Amino acid sequence: MMACLLFLGVASASAAETSSSLGLEDRLKALEDRLAKIEGAPAKASLSAFNPAMGMALDLAYTQGKNGKADFQFRAAELNVEAPIDPFLKGWAVITGSNQGVDVEEAALQTTALPYNLTVTGGRLFASFGRLAHFHDHELPVTDRPKSLDTFIGGETRADGVEVSYLFPTDTYIFAVAGAYNKMGADNTRQDDTQVRTPAEFSYMGRLSAYEDLGDNQSVEIGADSVWTPKRFVPSSVGETRSDTWRTLNGLDLTYRYQPAQGGLYRGVIWGTEILQNDEKRFDPSSVPKGRVTAYSGYSYVSVKMGPHWRPGVMLDATEDLDNARQLTKTYSTFLTYDVSEFQRLRVTYSHQMDNVAGTRGADIVSLQWTGVLGHHVHGFRDR
Repeated sequence: MMACLLFLGVASASAAETSSSLGLEDRLKALEDRLAKIEGAPAKASLSAFNPAMGMALDLAYTQGKNGKADFQFRAAELNVEAPIDPFLKGWAVITGSNQGVDVEEAALQTTALPYNLTVTGGRLFASFGRLAHFHDHELPVTDRPKSLDTFIGGETRADGVEVSYLFPTDTYIFAVAGAYNKMGADNTRQDDTQVRTPAEFSYMGRLSAYEDLGDNQSVEIGADSVWTPKRFVPSSVGETRSDTWRTLNGLDLTYRYQPAQGGLYRGVIWGTEILQNDEKRFDPSSVPKGRVTAYSGYSYVSVKMGPHWRPGVMLDATEDLDNARQLTKTYSTFLTYDVSEFQRLRVTYSHQMDNVAGTRGADIVSLQWTGVLGHHVHGFRDR
Protein backbone atom coordinates (compact mmCIF):
# COMPACT_ATOMS: atom_id res chain seq x y z
CA MET A 1 0.00 0.00 0.00
CA MET A 2 2.79 2.41 0.96
CA ALA A 3 4.63 1.63 -2.28
CA CYS A 4 1.53 2.44 -4.29
CA LEU A 5 1.08 5.81 -2.56
CA LEU A 6 4.75 6.67 -3.10
CA PHE A 7 4.46 5.85 -6.79
CA LEU A 8 1.37 8.03 -7.22
CA GLY A 9 3.11 10.98 -5.45
CA VAL A 10 6.20 10.83 -7.67
CA ALA A 11 4.05 10.57 -10.80
CA SER A 12 1.99 13.63 -9.76
CA ALA A 13 5.12 15.73 -9.06
CA SER A 14 6.63 14.75 -12.40
CA ALA A 15 3.45 15.71 -14.25
CA ALA A 16 3.27 19.07 -12.46
CA GLU A 17 6.91 19.80 -13.28
CA THR A 18 6.32 18.92 -16.95
CA SER A 19 3.20 21.12 -17.05
CA SER A 20 5.08 24.02 -15.40
CA SER A 21 7.95 23.68 -17.88
CA LEU A 22 5.54 23.68 -20.80
CA GLY A 23 3.73 26.72 -19.38
CA LEU A 24 6.98 28.69 -19.05
CA GLU A 25 7.97 27.86 -22.62
CA ASP A 26 4.55 29.00 -23.85
CA ARG A 27 4.84 32.29 -21.97
CA LEU A 28 8.33 32.96 -23.33
CA LYS A 29 7.11 32.22 -26.85
CA ALA A 30 4.17 34.61 -26.40
CA LEU A 31 6.48 37.37 -25.13
CA GLU A 32 8.82 36.90 -28.10
CA ASP A 33 5.88 37.18 -30.50
CA ARG A 34 4.65 40.37 -28.84
CA LEU A 35 8.15 41.88 -28.93
CA ALA A 36 8.50 41.11 -32.63
CA LYS A 37 5.18 42.84 -33.33
CA ILE A 38 6.20 45.92 -31.31
CA GLU A 39 9.58 46.24 -33.06
CA GLY A 40 7.95 45.96 -36.46
CA ALA A 41 5.18 48.45 -35.77
CA PRO A 42 5.59 52.16 -36.61
CA ALA A 43 6.54 54.36 -33.68
CA LYS A 44 3.68 56.22 -32.07
CA ALA A 45 4.37 59.90 -31.37
CA SER A 46 2.23 62.81 -30.25
CA LEU A 47 1.67 65.75 -32.57
CA SER A 48 3.89 67.93 -30.34
CA ALA A 49 6.83 65.52 -30.23
CA PHE A 50 8.94 67.70 -32.53
CA ASN A 51 8.02 71.06 -30.99
CA PRO A 52 10.99 72.77 -29.33
CA ALA A 53 11.19 73.25 -25.58
CA MET A 54 10.28 76.85 -24.79
CA GLY A 55 10.50 79.15 -21.80
CA MET A 56 10.86 82.74 -20.71
CA ALA A 57 12.63 84.55 -17.89
CA LEU A 58 11.23 87.89 -16.70
CA ASP A 59 13.76 90.07 -14.88
CA LEU A 60 12.66 93.25 -13.10
CA ALA A 61 14.56 95.57 -10.76
CA TYR A 62 14.29 98.74 -8.72
CA THR A 63 17.54 100.66 -8.22
CA GLN A 64 18.36 103.68 -6.10
CA GLY A 65 21.85 104.91 -6.79
CA LYS A 66 24.02 107.98 -7.10
CA ASN A 67 22.60 111.33 -5.95
CA GLY A 68 19.50 109.62 -4.60
CA LYS A 69 18.11 108.98 -8.09
CA ALA A 70 16.04 105.85 -8.61
CA ASP A 71 14.12 104.01 -11.30
CA PHE A 72 12.17 100.87 -12.04
CA GLN A 73 13.97 98.75 -14.64
CA PHE A 74 12.34 96.35 -17.06
CA ARG A 75 15.63 94.51 -17.49
CA ALA A 76 14.58 91.70 -19.79
CA ALA A 77 11.93 89.34 -21.06
CA GLU A 78 14.15 86.53 -22.28
CA LEU A 79 12.51 83.94 -24.56
CA ASN A 80 14.42 80.75 -25.29
CA VAL A 81 13.68 77.85 -27.66
CA GLU A 82 15.78 74.71 -28.02
CA ALA A 83 15.44 71.28 -29.60
CA PRO A 84 17.42 68.46 -31.19
CA ILE A 85 17.51 68.90 -34.97
CA ASP A 86 18.62 65.38 -35.87
CA PRO A 87 20.74 62.68 -34.18
CA PHE A 88 23.88 64.72 -34.85
CA LEU A 89 22.85 68.33 -34.14
CA LYS A 90 20.88 70.50 -31.73
CA GLY A 91 20.01 74.17 -31.82
CA TRP A 92 18.77 76.96 -29.59
CA ALA A 93 17.90 80.63 -29.69
CA VAL A 94 17.48 83.30 -27.00
CA ILE A 95 15.55 86.44 -27.93
CA THR A 96 15.49 89.28 -25.42
CA GLY A 97 13.19 92.28 -25.18
CA SER A 98 13.91 95.23 -22.89
CA ASN A 99 13.73 99.02 -22.75
CA GLN A 100 16.49 99.04 -25.37
CA GLY A 101 14.38 97.04 -27.83
CA VAL A 102 14.39 93.45 -29.07
CA ASP A 103 17.62 91.63 -29.78
CA VAL A 104 18.83 88.12 -30.58
CA GLU A 105 21.18 87.23 -27.74
CA GLU A 106 21.91 83.69 -28.88
CA ALA A 107 21.14 81.63 -31.97
CA ALA A 108 23.47 78.67 -32.34
CA LEU A 109 23.91 75.13 -33.64
CA GLN A 110 25.91 72.49 -31.78
CA THR A 111 27.04 69.03 -32.82
CA THR A 112 26.16 66.10 -30.59
CA ALA A 113 27.85 63.05 -32.14
CA LEU A 114 31.37 63.95 -33.29
CA PRO A 115 34.13 61.43 -32.55
CA TYR A 116 37.14 61.95 -30.27
CA ASN A 117 35.17 63.96 -27.64
CA LEU A 118 34.89 66.94 -29.99
CA THR A 119 32.02 69.44 -30.12
CA VAL A 120 31.53 72.30 -32.58
CA THR A 121 29.25 75.25 -31.80
CA GLY A 122 28.55 78.01 -34.31
CA GLY A 123 26.35 81.07 -34.72
CA ARG A 124 25.64 83.79 -32.18
CA LEU A 125 26.75 82.37 -28.85
CA PHE A 126 28.18 83.34 -25.49
CA ALA A 127 31.92 82.74 -25.79
CA SER A 128 33.25 80.35 -23.14
CA PHE A 129 35.49 82.96 -21.53
CA GLY A 130 35.93 83.07 -17.79
CA ARG A 131 33.45 82.04 -15.13
CA LEU A 132 30.65 84.63 -14.79
CA ALA A 133 31.21 86.50 -18.04
CA HIS A 134 29.03 84.12 -20.09
CA PHE A 135 26.15 84.15 -17.59
CA HIS A 136 22.98 86.02 -18.52
CA ASP A 137 22.23 88.96 -16.22
CA HIS A 138 19.48 87.18 -14.28
CA GLU A 139 21.83 84.25 -13.51
CA LEU A 140 24.49 86.32 -11.75
CA PRO A 141 24.92 86.06 -7.96
CA VAL A 142 24.37 89.85 -7.66
CA THR A 143 21.84 92.15 -9.29
CA ASP A 144 24.27 94.04 -11.54
CA ARG A 145 27.12 92.66 -13.60
CA PRO A 146 30.48 93.18 -11.83
CA LYS A 147 32.22 96.34 -13.05
CA SER A 148 35.38 94.37 -13.91
CA LEU A 149 33.50 92.23 -16.44
CA ASP A 150 31.39 95.10 -17.73
CA THR A 151 34.47 97.25 -18.39
CA PHE A 152 37.00 94.73 -19.69
CA ILE A 153 34.65 92.50 -21.72
CA GLY A 154 31.80 94.84 -22.54
CA GLY A 155 28.81 93.17 -20.91
CA GLU A 156 28.15 89.51 -21.65
CA THR A 157 30.56 87.52 -23.84
CA ARG A 158 28.18 87.50 -26.80
CA ALA A 159 30.03 86.67 -30.00
CA ASP A 160 29.28 85.79 -33.62
CA GLY A 161 31.58 82.97 -34.63
CA VAL A 162 32.49 79.35 -33.98
CA GLU A 163 33.93 77.31 -31.10
CA VAL A 164 35.53 73.87 -31.00
CA SER A 165 35.73 72.11 -27.64
CA TYR A 166 37.53 68.94 -26.56
CA LEU A 167 37.04 66.83 -23.43
CA PHE A 168 40.25 65.05 -22.47
CA PRO A 169 39.86 61.29 -21.81
CA THR A 170 41.33 61.49 -18.30
CA ASP A 171 40.08 60.75 -14.79
CA THR A 172 40.33 64.45 -13.98
CA TYR A 173 37.84 66.60 -15.89
CA ILE A 174 39.93 68.67 -18.32
CA PHE A 175 38.18 70.73 -20.97
CA ALA A 176 39.65 72.84 -23.79
CA VAL A 177 37.90 75.38 -26.02
CA ALA A 178 39.16 77.30 -29.05
CA GLY A 179 37.07 79.98 -30.74
CA ALA A 180 37.12 82.56 -33.54
CA TYR A 181 34.67 85.48 -33.58
CA ASN A 182 33.99 88.85 -35.16
CA LYS A 183 34.46 90.24 -31.65
CA MET A 184 33.66 89.25 -28.06
CA GLY A 185 31.39 91.34 -25.85
CA ALA A 186 27.82 92.49 -26.47
CA ASP A 187 28.78 96.13 -25.71
CA ASN A 188 32.28 95.96 -27.16
CA THR A 189 32.47 98.82 -29.69
CA ARG A 190 35.96 98.11 -31.00
CA GLN A 191 34.56 96.12 -33.93
CA ASP A 192 31.26 96.07 -35.83
CA ASP A 193 29.49 92.76 -36.41
CA THR A 194 27.94 94.06 -39.63
CA GLN A 195 31.28 94.87 -41.31
CA VAL A 196 33.51 92.44 -43.17
CA ARG A 197 37.15 92.23 -42.13
CA THR A 198 40.38 90.40 -42.72
CA PRO A 199 41.13 87.28 -40.65
CA ALA A 200 43.71 89.35 -38.74
CA GLU A 201 40.86 91.49 -37.39
CA PHE A 202 38.96 88.55 -35.89
CA SER A 203 39.21 87.77 -32.16
CA TYR A 204 40.66 84.35 -31.28
CA MET A 205 40.10 82.67 -27.92
CA GLY A 206 41.64 79.72 -26.12
CA ARG A 207 40.52 78.32 -22.77
CA LEU A 208 41.65 75.40 -20.63
CA SER A 209 39.76 74.39 -17.49
CA ALA A 210 39.93 71.53 -15.01
CA TYR A 211 37.59 70.21 -12.33
CA GLU A 212 38.45 67.92 -9.42
CA ASP A 213 36.52 66.55 -6.44
CA LEU A 214 38.30 67.02 -3.10
CA GLY A 215 36.65 64.21 -1.22
CA ASP A 216 32.90 63.79 -0.82
CA ASN A 217 32.07 67.36 0.18
CA GLN A 218 34.41 69.67 -1.72
CA SER A 219 35.44 70.43 -5.28
CA VAL A 220 37.56 72.96 -7.13
CA GLU A 221 37.49 74.25 -10.70
CA ILE A 222 40.22 76.36 -12.28
CA GLY A 223 40.41 77.94 -15.71
CA ALA A 224 42.80 80.05 -17.76
CA ASP A 225 41.94 81.80 -21.01
CA SER A 226 43.08 84.43 -23.47
CA VAL A 227 41.48 86.41 -26.30
CA TRP A 228 43.78 87.83 -28.97
CA THR A 229 42.85 90.34 -31.68
CA PRO A 230 45.89 90.67 -33.98
CA LYS A 231 44.85 93.91 -35.67
CA ARG A 232 42.23 96.61 -35.39
CA PHE A 233 41.17 99.13 -38.00
CA VAL A 234 40.62 102.56 -36.44
CA PRO A 235 39.65 105.46 -38.74
CA SER A 236 40.57 108.85 -37.29
CA SER A 237 41.10 112.50 -38.17
CA VAL A 238 44.81 111.82 -38.63
CA GLY A 239 44.27 108.89 -40.99
CA GLU A 240 43.69 105.17 -40.66
CA THR A 241 45.49 103.35 -37.89
CA ARG A 242 46.32 99.66 -38.14
CA SER A 243 49.85 99.38 -36.77
CA ASP A 244 50.37 98.19 -33.20
CA THR A 245 46.61 97.83 -32.63
CA TRP A 246 46.68 94.25 -31.35
CA ARG A 247 44.83 93.50 -28.15
CA THR A 248 45.00 90.70 -25.60
CA LEU A 249 42.55 89.97 -22.80
CA ASN A 250 43.77 87.31 -20.38
CA GLY A 251 41.88 85.71 -17.53
CA LEU A 252 42.36 83.32 -14.63
CA ASP A 253 39.41 82.01 -12.59
CA LEU A 254 38.97 79.75 -9.59
CA THR A 255 35.75 78.30 -8.16
CA TYR A 256 35.62 76.38 -4.88
CA ARG A 257 32.51 74.56 -3.71
CA TYR A 258 31.67 73.03 -0.37
CA GLN A 259 28.53 70.92 -0.42
CA PRO A 260 28.02 68.42 2.40
CA ALA A 261 27.00 65.00 1.15
CA GLN A 262 24.03 64.91 3.54
CA GLY A 263 22.88 68.45 2.74
CA GLY A 264 21.57 67.83 -0.75
CA LEU A 265 21.58 70.71 -3.23
CA TYR A 266 20.48 73.30 -0.68
CA ARG A 267 23.46 73.49 1.65
CA GLY A 268 26.99 74.63 1.03
CA VAL A 269 29.33 77.45 0.06
CA ILE A 270 30.52 78.73 -3.33
CA TRP A 271 33.62 80.92 -3.59
CA GLY A 272 34.48 82.35 -6.99
CA THR A 273 37.41 84.56 -8.02
CA GLU A 274 38.53 85.89 -11.39
CA ILE A 275 41.40 88.16 -12.47
CA LEU A 276 41.61 89.90 -15.86
CA GLN A 277 44.41 91.66 -17.72
CA ASN A 278 43.80 93.92 -20.73
CA ASP A 279 46.63 95.11 -22.99
CA GLU A 280 45.84 97.38 -25.95
CA LYS A 281 46.51 100.69 -27.66
CA ARG A 282 43.97 103.27 -26.52
CA PHE A 283 42.44 106.16 -28.49
CA ASP A 284 40.83 109.45 -27.52
CA PRO A 285 37.22 110.31 -28.58
CA SER A 286 38.57 111.54 -31.95
CA SER A 287 40.31 108.15 -32.47
CA VAL A 288 43.76 109.72 -32.06
CA PRO A 289 46.21 107.17 -30.58
CA LYS A 290 47.14 107.80 -26.95
CA GLY A 291 49.47 104.90 -26.30
CA ARG A 292 49.37 101.32 -25.07
CA VAL A 293 47.90 100.63 -21.63
CA THR A 294 47.99 97.45 -19.53
CA ALA A 295 45.20 97.35 -16.93
CA TYR A 296 43.97 94.79 -14.40
CA SER A 297 40.64 94.00 -12.80
CA GLY A 298 38.94 91.23 -10.87
CA TYR A 299 36.25 90.16 -8.45
CA SER A 300 35.84 87.69 -5.62
CA TYR A 301 32.55 86.56 -4.09
CA VAL A 302 31.21 84.10 -1.53
CA SER A 303 27.66 82.76 -1.59
CA VAL A 304 26.23 80.58 1.18
CA LYS A 305 23.34 78.18 0.55
CA MET A 306 21.27 77.99 3.74
CA GLY A 307 18.51 75.62 2.74
CA PRO A 308 16.12 75.67 -0.21
CA HIS A 309 15.37 79.41 0.04
CA TRP A 310 18.05 81.68 1.54
CA ARG A 311 21.45 82.49 -0.05
CA PRO A 312 23.38 85.43 1.45
CA GLY A 313 26.74 86.53 0.11
CA VAL A 314 29.37 89.23 -0.40
CA MET A 315 31.43 90.41 -3.39
CA LEU A 316 34.47 92.65 -3.84
CA ASP A 317 35.30 94.07 -7.28
CA ALA A 318 38.40 96.10 -8.22
CA THR A 319 38.71 97.63 -11.69
CA GLU A 320 41.46 99.77 -13.20
CA ASP A 321 40.54 102.28 -15.89
CA LEU A 322 41.35 101.05 -19.40
CA ASP A 323 42.82 104.45 -20.34
CA ASN A 324 44.59 105.14 -17.06
CA ALA A 325 45.61 102.08 -15.06
CA ARG A 326 46.41 104.25 -12.01
CA GLN A 327 42.71 105.03 -11.61
CA LEU A 328 41.10 102.28 -9.56
CA THR A 329 37.43 101.75 -8.71
CA LYS A 330 36.42 99.42 -5.88
CA THR A 331 32.92 98.08 -5.34
CA TYR A 332 31.89 96.36 -2.10
CA SER A 333 28.60 94.46 -2.32
CA THR A 334 26.48 92.37 -0.02
CA PHE A 335 23.45 90.49 -1.30
CA LEU A 336 20.63 88.32 -0.04
CA THR A 337 18.74 85.99 -2.36
CA TYR A 338 15.43 84.35 -1.50
CA ASP A 339 14.31 81.54 -3.80
CA VAL A 340 10.55 81.49 -3.39
CA SER A 341 10.54 78.39 -5.57
CA GLU A 342 12.60 77.03 -8.43
CA PHE A 343 10.66 79.38 -10.72
CA GLN A 344 10.69 82.61 -8.71
CA ARG A 345 13.52 84.55 -7.03
CA LEU A 346 13.81 87.75 -5.00
CA ARG A 347 17.12 89.51 -4.32
CA VAL A 348 18.32 92.64 -2.54
CA THR A 349 21.83 94.00 -3.13
CA TYR A 350 23.64 96.85 -1.42
CA SER A 351 26.85 98.18 -3.02
CA HIS A 352 29.30 100.90 -2.04
CA GLN A 353 31.46 102.14 -4.92
CA MET A 354 34.51 104.37 -4.56
CA ASP A 355 37.60 105.28 -6.58
CA ASN A 356 41.00 106.80 -5.86
CA VAL A 357 40.44 110.02 -7.80
CA ALA A 358 40.97 113.06 -5.57
CA GLY A 359 37.81 114.99 -4.78
CA THR A 360 35.33 112.24 -5.65
CA ARG A 361 32.89 110.74 -3.19
CA GLY A 362 31.74 107.18 -2.88
CA ALA A 363 28.30 106.10 -4.05
CA ASP A 364 25.79 103.84 -2.33
CA ILE A 365 23.55 101.72 -4.56
CA VAL A 366 20.56 99.66 -3.41
CA SER A 367 18.72 97.38 -5.80
CA LEU A 368 15.77 95.01 -5.53
CA GLN A 369 15.43 92.27 -8.13
CA TRP A 370 12.44 90.07 -8.99
CA THR A 371 12.90 87.21 -11.45
CA GLY A 372 10.32 84.69 -12.64
CA VAL A 373 10.56 81.79 -15.06
CA LEU A 374 7.81 80.52 -17.34
CA GLY A 375 8.13 77.04 -18.81
CA HIS A 376 11.46 75.46 -19.73
CA HIS A 377 14.26 77.97 -19.26
CA VAL A 378 17.64 76.41 -18.51
CA HIS A 379 21.18 77.64 -19.27
CA GLY A 380 23.01 74.83 -17.51
CA PHE A 381 23.68 73.73 -13.96
CA ARG A 382 25.49 76.84 -12.72
CA ASP A 383 25.96 75.62 -9.14
CA ARG A 384 27.54 72.31 -10.14
